[in-house]
Amino acid sequence: GNDYAPILVKTREGRPIFISGNTSSTLTKGAVNARINSSVLSLYDNNRLKAPLANGKEADWSSVDKAIKNGLSGAKNVRILSSTIISDTTKQIINDFAGVEAVEGEEQKEVLVQYNPISYSGILNANKESFGKMAIPTYNFAKAKTIVSVGADFMSNWLDSLMYVNDYAQTRKPENAWMSKHYQIEANMSLTGTNADVRIPVKPSEYGAVLAQIYSKLGGSVSASEAKYDAFVNAIVKELKATKGESIVVCGSNDKNVQVLVNAINSLLGNYGKTIDLNRHSNTKQGNDLALNALMAEMNAGEVDALFIYGVDPVFTLGDDFKAALAKVKLTVSFATKLDDTASACKFVCPDNHGLESWNDANPVNGYYSLGQPTISKLFDTRQAQESFLTWKGDTTSYYDYLRAYWEKNIFTQQSSQLFFTDFWNKVLHDGVVEFPVEATEVTSFNGDVAAAYKAIKTIKGGDLEIELTQNTGIGDGVGADNPWLQEMPDPLTKVTWDNYVTMNPAEMQEKGYNIKLGQEELINVVNVTVNGKTIENLPVVAQPGQAKGTIGVAVGYGKVVGNMSEPTGKNAYPLVALTENGLNYYGVATTTDVDMDYHLAATQTQQTIMGRDSIIRETTFDTYKKGNKADFNPAHTLLVHEDGEAIQKNIKEIDLWGAQPVENIGHRWGMSIDLNTCIGCSACVTSCIAENNIAVIGKDEVRRGRIMHWMRIDRYYSSEHQEVGKIGDTHEKTKVAEDLGGIGAYSAMEFAADNPSVVYQPMMCQHCNHAGCETVCPVAATTHSNEGLNMMAYNRCIGTRYCANNCAYKVRRFNWYNYKAYNKFTDFNPAQDDLGRMVLNPDVVVRSRGVMEKCSMCVQQIQAGKLEAKKAGAKVVDGAIQTACSTACPTNAITFGDLNDTSSKVAEGMNHDRSYRVIEEVGQQPNIYYQTKVRNLQNNEA
Repeated sequence: GNDYAPILVKTREGRPIFISGNTSSTLTKGAVNARINSSVLSLYDNNRLKAPLANGKEADWSSVDKAIKNGLSGAKNVRILSSTIISDTTKQIINDFAGVEAVEGEEQKEVLVQYNPISYSGILNANKESFGKMAIPTYNFAKAKTIVSVGADFMSNWLDSLMYVNDYAQTRKPENAWMSKHYQIEANMSLTGTNADVRIPVKPSEYGAVLAQIYSKLGGSVSASEAKYDAFVNAIVKELKATKGESIVVCGSNDKNVQVLVNAINSLLGNYGKTIDLNRHSNTKQGNDLALNALMAEMNAGEVDALFIYGVDPVFTLGDDFKAALAKVKLTVSFATKLDDTASACKFVCPDNHGLESWNDANPVNGYYSLGQPTISKLFDTRQAQESFLTWKGDTTSYYDYLRAYWEKNIFTQQSSQLFFTDFWNKVLHDGVVEFPVEATEVTSFNGDVAAAYKAIKTIKGGDLEIELTQNTGIGDGVGADNPWLQEMPDPLTKVTWDNYVTMNPAEMQEKGYNIKLGQEELINVVNVTVNGKTIENLPVVAQPGQAKGTIGVAVGYGKVVGNMSEPTGKNAYPLVALTENGLNYYGVATTTDVDMDYHLAATQTQQTIMGRDSIIRETTFDTYKKGNKADFNPAHTLLVHEDGEAIQKNIKEIDLWGAQPVENIGHRWGMSIDLNTCIGCSACVTSCIAENNIAVIGKDEVRRGRIMHWMRIDRYYSSEHQEVGKIGDTHEKTKVAEDLGGIGAYSAMEFAADNPSVVYQPMMCQHCNHAGCETVCPVAATTHSNEGLNMMAYNRCIGTRYCANNCAYKVRRFNWYNYKAYNKFTDFNPAQDDLGRMVLNPDVVVRSRGVMEKCSMCVQQIQAGKLEAKKAGAKVVDGAIQTACSTACPTNAITFGDLNDTSSKVAEGMNHDRSYRVIEEVGQQPNIYYQTKVRNLQNNEA
C-alpha cells in the first residue's frame, strides 16, 4: 500500500499476533499506523489463494511453471507491471529475468513499469525538470518552523507519512524553544488539516493559483494576484520570509506544473539542503504515469507478449480500459495473494507469500536499508514472487541465498567496520535496519521553467461543483478494504465505519434539504456522482464541517468484499480518477443527482462539539501559554461549597466524598499521560488495542446500534460558533447568548460545528479512577480496584446488569450483546469465527462471552509480564520497560504509560505538568489518566 516501516512482530506458539514499530529505526522512529499494525490479520485470511491457478482452476506449481516457460519461449516483448519496488534484490531478479543489463549512464529498457494507484508522478517529473533528478526528496519536519501544506495530507496518506509524523509532533510541544506554525490549504478536511494552526478551505482547482500568489509575493518571477487570497497569503508569506531555510512548502497535486511552482518556492526560501534533502532522496514512490500510458498503448496495439502483474490490482484501479488492454496480451500472470479483479482476468495466478512469511529487503531512502524475515512457515502452497521469477529464468537458487549473495556483493561493501560478512548480516538481521552515510553534494540549483508552469496553471478550469478523491486513514489506497479491523475503525473525522461516502459542506447540504445529522435512526441522503462521464451510484452524503464550499470528497479504495460477505463494502471510486496524457488526476468537475432510497450509516460518535463543557477538552493559544499564568490556560477545577456559613470556591482536589484509596507509597500505581498537542487522531492505537486484547468485530448493523466493542476510542471535537479556541475560563459572548436560551436550548445552540472549525482529538479509554463510579454499583463485585491503581474486571463474576456502564462518567465500558465468537450473525466477517482467523488471537487475554462487561485493562497482561521479567532479573521495573498496546503504537509518542508513583518517570512528569488536567475532574472520580492542554500556535488576535 502506501506505507513503509521497519517493524517488530510478536509471535506466540509460532503465530504472529502483534505488530509494533522498530524503535531502532532513525527513519520512522518506531512509528506505525493502523494499516500496518492491522496487516497481521491479513495473514490469517481464509480467502487467500492456497495454490496457483491456471485459467481460473487450481493447479500445481510444476504444470504452471511449465506452461509459463512455454509461453515465454517465443515472447519478444515481456513487461512487468508492479507497485513501487524498494527492494534492490527484487529489481535485480526482475532485470535478470527480463534479460536487462544495467549500464551506468544509459537509460534502461522500460521492462519494469511501476505504478502507484495514488500517483506521485507529478513530483517526480517536476524534480527531473527542476533539478535533473527524477526523485522525491525527504523532508526534515523537525527543523521546519513554518509548514505550508496545500492539499497534502502528510500525516496520514501523502508520501512517506510515517517518516514525518514523529518529527512534526516534536515541533508541536509548546515547552520547546520554538513551536512550528502550520498552515493547511485544502478542499477536504484531512487528518493533517485538523492538526493545523490555520486551515484555509479552497477548491482543488485553486491550489496552483494560491501557490503562484505565494511565489509572487515572495519576490518570484511571476506576477500573480487574486484579492480573495490576500488575507491568508499575506500572513503565510510573512511567516515564510521570517523563517527562510527553516520552512517546508508541500502540495498534494499530481500536476507537474503545480509541483514545479512548489519547487520554485522552496528554492526561493533556501530550503533545499536544510529542511528538504534531494541527496538523501526517498525511493518509496516510483510510479511513472507516462510509462503506464506507454505500456497500455503497447498492450492495446497487441505488442506485449507477456505481462506479469506484481503488487497492484490495475483492473480495480484503472477499470475497463486496462481490462480491455489486458485481454490483448498473450501471456498474463498475476502474483496476487487473493483472487482480486486483475487476478480474475489473468491466465495464470501464482500467489505470492504473505509479507510475514517472506524474506525481503528494502532501500526506502538513499543510504538506508532494512531486512525482513519470515515470522511463520507458509500456511498455504504459495511461493514468493522473487522465487517464481528465478524459477522461470532457470535459476534453482532460493531467494534467501540470492538475497544474502546480493547483500555480500553490493551492500556489505559500503560498511566501514572490520566485520566479516556473516557478522554484518547477523547484526543487520538482529537490528532490522542499517544506515550508511550519504556523501553530501552541493545543492542542485533550480532550473524549472516557472513561466511555462504558471501559464499551464492559469488554464486550469474549475466548476460550480468540484470533486477531490481522497483516501481513508484506515483503508488507504485500498490495501485495507478487505480487513475487518480497518473497516470497523471509525474514520478519524466523520467517525463513520464500514462505508465510503460523499463529504459535503453542512451549509450547502441544508440548502439542498439534506440531513446533516448522524445517528441510529437517521436516514442519510444518497446521490449519484458523475465525473468525466463516469458515474458512481448510490453514495451516501455526510456533512463535513470545514469542507470547501462548492466541493465534495469521496474516498477511493472501497468496493471490495470483506471476508465472506455477499456484497462489497462501499463503492469503488477509482473510475472517477482520470488517466490523462499528463498522468493520473484526482480532481475534477462533478455533478450529483439525488437518489430516492433509504440509507443508514454506522457512526461511533454523533456529537460534534463539546457544547460548552470546558472540563472535557482544554485548549489555549501559544500566546497565552507563553505568558506562563497557569490560571489562564489550565485553571484549577473548583466547586462552590459552604464552610462556616460562608460560600467559597474550593479546589476540587480538597473535596472528597469517598474514603480515600491508598495511592502513594504502595508500590506501583499505573497510569497514563496523554498530550493533546501531539495526538494527531490517526487511530493507530485503536487497532493496536484490537490486536492485543482480542476485541470482537461486530459489523455495520451492530455499530449503528451503538454497540461498538472498542476498548479505546478517539473522540473528535469541532469548535462551534459559540465556543472558539482558547476561551478557557472565559465565556464567549456567543456562548452567553446560547446559555440565555436556558436548559436544553443552550446546548442545542452549541451542538453544531463552525463553518471552518478547529479540531481536537482526545483518546478515551477506561480512566482507572481511584474513586470509580462503576465499582460502587456492581452488585456482584465483578469490577474492583487493585492495589496498583487499576480498575479490574472479573469476567466470570459479571452477570451483565450494566449498572457499571450507566454509572461510568466516561462511557468507556462495553457490553457483549452477543457471543461474537460463535453466533452465526457474525460469521461472514468476524475473524474469531474462522479456524484460521482465530490464530491471530492473543492467548494471554480471555475471549469474552455473551452478557459480560469489558473495558480497557491497561494491558494488564503486559504489566504482569514486565514485572515478571524485572523479578527474574532481580531489578526494579525500569521506566518505559512496560508498554500498553496504545502507547506502543502511537507514532507521535502522545501516549505515555508508566508508574505514577515513580517520581522520576515520564508519566509522573506528565501528571505534574502545568498543562496537565483530568477530564471532568469535578465529578470527583480521580482518574489515573492525565491529559495535557492543547496549545495552538496562534496569537490571541488570530484565535
